[in-house]
Amino acid sequence: MNSNDEDLQKNIESGHYSNEDELDVKAYQEVFARLRKKPDMYLSADFADKIVVRVQEKQRRSASRDFFWLACGVSLLIVALVVAFVLSGFKPTLGFLKGMSAYAGLFAFGIAFILFLNRLEKKIIPRPE
Repeated sequence: MNSNDEDLQKNIESGHYSNEDELDVKAYQEVFARLRKKPDMYLSADFADKIVVRVQEKQRRSASRDFFWLACGVSLLIVALVVAFVLSGFKPTLGFLKGMSAYAGLFAFGIAFILFLNRLEKKIIPRPE
């Protein structure tokens, strides 16, 4: 509210106002008279519960819609991958693993180290509940 409105409201409440403000005075009086009345509308006791149920239902529909589009996207990605493999004549080979067989100990150490760090993290950092 600006200072003119505040001054006008104070003048109306004190009963001192000029004739040039007659339209504003009537508007203020009407607004404040309406604000003093209680509304004719009452909410039922389970109104909040009904709103919560509506929100949960909307979230459930949204989640199922999101899952549908995710499934469509993954399916189309797999189809595109198969089509690309067929059209390009891709032949997978795992020959590179033969050269890595000499590093079996290093791989075992890496896996053990990762598991150790994972367990250490779970002990040090508490989970939020």
